[in-house]
Amino acid sequence: MTSRIAVLPGDVINKIAAGEVVERPASVVKELVENAIDAGATRVSVDVEQAGRRAIRVTDDGQGMTPEEAALAFQRHATSKIRTEADLFTIQSMGFRGEALPSIAAVSKVRLVTVAAGASVGTEIRFESGALHQQRETAAAPGTTVEVTDLFYNTPARQKFLKSPATEFGHVCQVVQRQALAFPDIHFRLTHNGHAVADYPVVPTLRDRVQQVYGAELVDASVGLREEAGRFRLEGLCARPLETALTRTPQDLFVNRRWVKNATIVHAVYEGYGTYLARGHQPRFVLSLWVDPRQVDVNVHPTKREVRFADQEQVHEWVRSRIQASVAPASVASRETVVSGWAPPGSSDRPVARDGTRTVPEYAGLASDVLAERQPRLAGVAEPRQAYLPAVAQEEVRPLGQIASRYLVAQVGDEIQIVDQHTAHERVLFDRLQRQFEAGQIASQRALLPQIVELSAAEAVSVRAHLEDLGRLGFEVEEFGQGSVVVRALPALFGQGDPQTLLRALVEDWDAWPSTPSMQERYNSVLASVACHSAVRAGRVLEVPEMRRLLEDWRAAGLPSTCPHGRRIAMRLTIEELDRIFGRLGWT
Repeated sequence: MTSRIAVLPGDVINKIAAGEVVERPASVVKELVENAIDAGATRVSVDVEQAGRRAIRVTDDGQGMTPEEAALAFQRHATSKIRTEADLFTIQSMGFRGEALPSIAAVSKVRLVTVAAGASVGTEIRFESGALHQQRETAAAPGTTVEVTDLFYNTPARQKFLKSPATEFGHVCQVVQRQALAFPDIHFRLTHNGHAVADYPVVPTLRDRVQQVYGAELVDASVGLREEAGRFRLEGLCARPLETALTRTPQDLFVNRRWVKNATIVHAVYEGYGTYLARGHQPRFVLSLWVDPRQVDVNVHPTKREVRFADQEQVHEWVRSRIQASVAPASVASRETVVSGWAPPGSSDRPVARDGTRTVPEYAGLASDVLAERQPRLAGVAEPRQAYLPAVAQEEVRPLGQIASRYLVAQVGDEIQIVDQHTAHERVLFDRLQRQFEAGQIASQRALLPQIVELSAAEAVSVRAHLEDLGRLGFEVEEFGQGSVVVRALPALFGQGDPQTLLRALVEDWDAWPSTPSMQERYNSVLASVACHSAVRAGRVLEVPEMRRLLEDWRAAGLPSTCPHGRRIAMRLTIEELDRIFGRLGWT
């Protein structure tokens, strides 16, 4: 009888293993860059063609390998990082499993050229589908170059799961950015199809590297951290409470210089902000946490992007307390800045501090990507045409005043309405934008002076890929260098808002498109972001004519009860409720 259980052939084993390690071109870049870092490189160059589908080339000036080491490196579980089981509990290198090179070679064509330190001649090795094709001596500069071509050429089914070139290259950019943030003492360079995309020279501090990657705006809006206590050390930047945003870009977390997703620490950051974080706003941060390697397990995920702490509660509490101490008003210089996109003639902008509360999600048992979803993604429009109460005549809507520079008090018929000025205006603008979009043209207004917007490499790639969509939304955007764009026109309803913040919000909306099947829902989410960033802000003092105009626009929209993101617009006090409050029921 033939046995139903058999040992798989070596090539099948290699392809199964490659499926865990090599998900897309960015996975190849990550593994090769980590090998370069572990080799002691001070310069790492990443060159990709056709978003990595055609070719990926990573060159470093590290210590290189001997001919024997180079051949051995392509055998599964051959590594220079660990020797014994005990080493697994004190890992300080980026790699340690010895899976990367054989996994990459199993699904591509690989050429490796390396020169060991002090050697006069180098070694060239070629692999195809995991099989050695050639090994010979060659002349080369000190260090190592690994060239990967025709990724997934022998596994066509894997190619079908790759996204568009813009999406795949965006992931490559993110990998290089994250490694650059983790290692400011290494010079990283990225090119695509022969064109320079990112260049991060060596800098002395993480703060300097954050400025290279994300720009001066984030650095200026953030408070620096450098805390150490016992087994823990925390370094990085987090945005001041008044400088938080509706987007989660960036939220970069490193543990022992490894970029990770960790719900425990992310929750600790949100807890640290506490009530200083306005509802719906997200903290922006780049944080690097050092922990005793014996107290953290990095061998819990195939791509090593998750870690497990020996004392999760202690790590959470320490990070929370450090963030809280850094963002509390006593430690953060007050910078009252309010940008309003709604300014009728004769109005004045008065900078007023904003405040708010929010609910922190439970983190136990949640994946970090679920935790990060602080505000539900738009699925169409929340209650798109639900009227808050029957429409009334225009003259029956009368503004009475403003509370705390964020709520309007108005008489609507026989009722008192307390209206959130931001969410009401956001709904009004969304409805206008939606009507204009359905008509095929959103009104656009040229800027008096073109505005140059600095973006990260990944954000710039996303914006360039959606220039046509931006045009449909009323933008006129042109490329201006490798990490910048020029904004020449904006949607007319946007007013004097910040185009950089809006573009970054749109990048996050575009990133969610692959999980949103309906094209209408995709554009609704983008229109909602434009409306939100264009609406009058909480903290803006409004004059009576401005209140009247906003309330009349809200009435004309049908007195809807929610904004496009589902947040409440108004609270009603009917005459019956007022009578009940004052004990007048039954009185004449």
